[in-house]
Parts: sequence; C-alpha cells; structure tokens
Amino acid sequence: MATKHSSQEGTTPMAQNPKPATTFTADVNKAALAKYAMQDRADFHDVDRGFIAGFGDRLVSDDGTLIYDGTPLAYIADDAPAPDSVNPSLWRQSQLIKRAGLYEVVPGLYQVRLSAALTIVDAPDGLVIIDTSTSVRLAKAGLELFRREMKNDKPVVAVIYTHTHFDHYAGVKGVVEEADVVAGRIPIIAPGTIESFDRLAIGENVVTGHAMSRRMAYTFGLLLPPSDRGRVTIGLSGGFDLMNTQMSYISPTDGITRTGEVRTLGGWTFEFLYAPDTEAPEEFHIWIPEIKALTCAENANHTMHNIQTLRGARTRDARNFARYIDETLVRWGDEAEVHWGSHTWPVWGNANVVTFLESQRDMYKYIHDQALRQANQGLTPLEAAEIVELPDALGKKWYNRFYHGGLHHNVRAVFSKELGFWDGDPASILPLLPEEHAKRHVALIGRDKILAEGSKAFDAGDYRWAVQILHHLVFADPGDVEAKQLQADAYEQLGYQQEVPQYRAIFLTAAKELREGVATKGKISTDTQDTILAMPIHLLFDFAGVHLIGERANDLDVRVNFTFSDFGDEWTMWVRNGVLNARKGHVDNAQLTVAGPKVVLAALLLQPSRANEIIEQAHLSTEGDLGVLDTFASVMDTFEPDFNIVTP
Repeated sequence: MATKHSSQEGTTPMAQNPKPATTFTADVNKAALAKYAMQDRADFHDVDRGFIAGFGDRLVSDDGTLIYDGTPLAYIADDAPAPDSVNPSLWRQSQLIKRAGLYEVVPGLYQVRLSAALTIVDAPDGLVIIDTSTSVRLAKAGLELFRREMKNDKPVVAVIYTHTHFDHYAGVKGVVEEADVVAGRIPIIAPGTIESFDRLAIGENVVTGHAMSRRMAYTFGLLLPPSDRGRVTIGLSGGFDLMNTQMSYISPTDGITRTGEVRTLGGWTFEFLYAPDTEAPEEFHIWIPEIKALTCAENANHTMHNIQTLRGARTRDARNFARYIDETLVRWGDEAEVHWGSHTWPVWGNANVVTFLESQRDMYKYIHDQALRQANQGLTPLEAAEIVELPDALGKKWYNRFYHGGLHHNVRAVFSKELGFWDGDPASILPLLPEEHAKRHVALIGRDKILAEGSKAFDAGDYRWAVQILHHLVFADPGDVEAKQLQADAYEQLGYQQEVPQYRAIFLTAAKELREGVATKGKISTDTQDTILAMPIHLLFDFAGVHLIGERANDLDVRVNFTFSDFGDEWTMWVRNGVLNARKGHVDNAQLTVAGPKVVLAALLLQPSRANEIIEQAHLSTEGDLGVLDTFASVMDTFEPDFNIVTP
C-alpha cells in the first residue's frame, strides 16, 4: 500500500466539494442522541472558568507568520444543533474545545490553551513552564500573552516535559534560550533518564517521521477543509493552530526515574509519580501541594485516549493507565482540589477530581480486561471490538467518550499489546498483498457485478459494506473513476456518522484523495532540522540505517570513521550484510575518516549524494578514499512523504 504514487492519467483532478449527508446518515446521527447524556451541560460552565484573555480571531507571530486562525470555527456556536453531517457527540465536544486563550486554573497556575496547553506555574521566585505546546512561535506568543495580561515579568526558572510527544516539547525554544539550559541556569525536567527521553522523543518523531506525518495528516484531518462536511475539530482541541509549526527540542537536564522524587522550583514543591509505558513510553504525574494541584499529564483527559494511536506509535499498556491513575489517587486523592490536563479544561473540587480519576481508571481497566476476556473465549481482535461496549456507568460520562481514542480500535490494541500482530486466523498469516487479492477478486466476480453491489449498498445506507466491496475495484484498477467516486461517496457518509474525530478524518480524507488525488500541502513534518540535529549521535546512525536499501548493499563493505569535533566523540560506521551499524570509537581499517561539527556530519550522513559539496563548503577534514561516500550514496534511499494510502 505504501508505494510511491504517480499522477493519475497525467492530470491533477480538480477539487470537489463535499456532498451533503444522506437521509440514512442524518437518521443515524439523530438516533445517536439517545446514547448520550445531552442534558448534562456542566462542561459548558467549566470550560470558560478562569478565562482571562484570548488571541482574537487570528494570531500572527512577530515574523508575520499566521500561527492561529479561529475563524473557521466561528460557525460552531454553543447553542447550534449538530448538523446532519456531524455526530452529535463530536459536535458537542467541538463546541467546547474550540476555545483558545489564557485561563487561570487556580491562583498561581495558568494555562494558555492551544492544540496542546502551555501551563505556567507562577511560583514565588519565578515561572515554571509545564509543557511547551507544538511550536516555538505559539509558545512564545502564549508566554507573552501571560506576561501582558498578568503584568508578570518573573524569569522562567524551569521547564518540565510531562512526556515524550512533540506537542509537549516542540515549543521549548519559545520560552527559554538553549544557552541558559546548557549553562545550567534553567533546568529541564522530564520522565526517565535523559538518554531514554531523548531516544524515545526524538526517535519516534524522526526515525518514523515520514510515515507518521502522512498518517497524521489522515487522522487529524489536516488535508480537509474546515466545515461541517470536513474537519470540525480534532477532538482534543480546535486544531487550527497547527499551521506553520516551528518545532524545536532541547534535551532534558534532569530525569525523574522514581515515584516520590521531589524538586523545589521557584520556591514551590513539585512531587512526581513516574508512570512509564502509559500514554507515552516516558511519562509522569505531578503534584504541587502548595496549591493542591494535580496533573496526570495525558493519562487522564476529557476523552478516552489511544491505546494504539492511528497516526502510528508504540502500543500502550491499558493496564498501566489504570494502575498509575489508581496510585495517584492513593497518594494525593484526599488532597487534590484541581486536576489540570495537557489539552482540555480542568476538573475542580476534590469530590469531582476523585470521581473523574476513578472513572478514567475504570474505563482503561475495563477495556483491558474485557478485551482479554474475549481473547480467552477465542475471539479475534475485530470480533471482540464489535461487541465490547462500555457500561453506562462509564460510557455515559462525557470525559470517557471517544474524542481522541476510540473503543473499537483500543480493544484491538489490547490484543496487539498482549498477543502480537496476528489475529489468530491462519488465513491471515500469509495473505496476498491487497493489490493482488483485489485483482483476483475482481477476476472471479466481475467488475460490473461488484460495482452494482457497491451501488446497491450505498443506496441502502450500508456504507461499511460499500467501502469494502468497492475497495477491490479500486485496488485492482486505480484508474476506475466510477468505482473511486462511488467509494468516495461511501467513505464520506461513513465519516459523517463517526463520534471519533480520527475515524471521521480518515474516512473524509480518503474520500477527498479518491476524488482529487494525493495532496502535497497541509501536513505536519515531525522530522524537522531542529529535531534531527537534537538527536543523540547514536540515533543519527539509526536514522541513516532506515534509509539503507538492504538488497543493494548485500555485497558492500564500507567502513567510515567520524569525529564529531564539537562533542569530542569518535564513532565508526560500517555497512556490511545489507546492514548499517555504528559504535563509539575509531577502527584502524576504516577506508575514510571525516572530522567536523555534528551539524555538518549529520548532513553528510543523511545526504551522501551531496558529499563533495558539503565537504568543500564546510572545509571538513578528511583522510582516505572519498569514493567510499559515492558508494554509500548509491545504496541510500530517499523517502516520498506523499505515498498512496487509499489507492495501491
């Protein structure tokens, strides 16, 4: 499926307007109202609590770059009923989550809520920044908004990353100068060891960066027009500050590896509960006793979270979500007066905090236990996902609904985490590739009969079946315009019915690309120059390794010594048996030795086809056979970020 795409019949299809909801979709969404506690409007009070100031309709950074645009969300009014093309639960969440701006959580604790919140602790002796949002420009603008509105010029005395996802560290250079961190004037505190945090944060977003970015464009609807027939919101936030992202990274200086560790920052106490292998591979919860404020980072939100992200990341442990939330309740449940999150609005009052955390704990435990119960009954992941439902005591809680994770894929994720990728069906171990299977399927049944069945299913409102049966035609012949248009129509209606915004976005993006071809704009790239250069040296070699075309390199024997002059580190890289390896230290039999700063050697390593130009411009010191770099370049792949998904 992930083959490089080519233009279809030499032309670029014209953009097409989304179609309205059919009567079947309108009826499905109206019927869904009965599942939800629509009479519970408490969130509409809480979401505005503590509001101080917003950004206006649009926010432009100092360099003239648009970094927030709230105008596409104006039609999502608080009193507007859900359109036929939007699931009513997702519409309600979108009404809440579209807000952005500066809020007081409690005196001394503030949040600038964007796609990911910038949390500011106004401690007696300085500001402690907890998570830095998605972008340098956004973080800088958020801190400036706080300083302007609160008349506060205290210095930033510490930064805390709650976990390893880019939307929580990428804005760091908007709130601190790297030189101050390197000099030890401003600590950056993070869960895990420094090496582990670097490896897991940067590795996820760079080594798998192209694949993740393409999938992220689908799951967050970044290619969709903003409207009730396109991208509404992304469930955790409005999502209209994800344009022109400017990601940065500074390595932590202080790692938390034990629950109960305490740091005094700005004159206040910060106590940590280490919670690895939960929503992120490295994560912690934070308790600030002076203001009785607690966060479980992204292990507790106004949404069900992902056990397996659809954008692509390591599968999480649902049991650990429950385990660490319960440990948090034991430690601080009797005292906490507010729980703040990384994306959504806080929960106030001890009784409400305890109820919220207990319910989130039980939701994840229920998913884990019931998935494995069904597995032990012999069900496959898909079979289990079709029948597991949350009990009303959990499922009727708005904060347990499916605005980021979805129950259907989370049940399947528990199978994946605990039992592996195989679903237990022998026919699925060595299946035909989708394109080959489609061709044989069409040859057996006949194109016209399949198209007629797809049309019949669409006309009956049976959109899941329409999508599946037409998939064979599209993969057997991507030039079959009639089949693609009909499948696009079915994907679209299926998208309109979804409560999970990521399901909606995937289906609507599929429809858009079937009609118009693969888009090349609107995506977020996580493997930015700043993050690549922040990679530990061993990860640079890992990143190079996934570019190696193994079958071309079977007979090669390449040995290169690297001296990273700005770090004083010596490394050897070798290619043998179709594999790129590296380790610290030089070897005597290297064919080439290259010395220079990390930024230049990274460029040489990842762009060896430009070796001569890089060496000449940077005046690199070399000794040995430069022809080795030509050989190396001949077996290094380049990645097409816009690979096909909805066609072969």
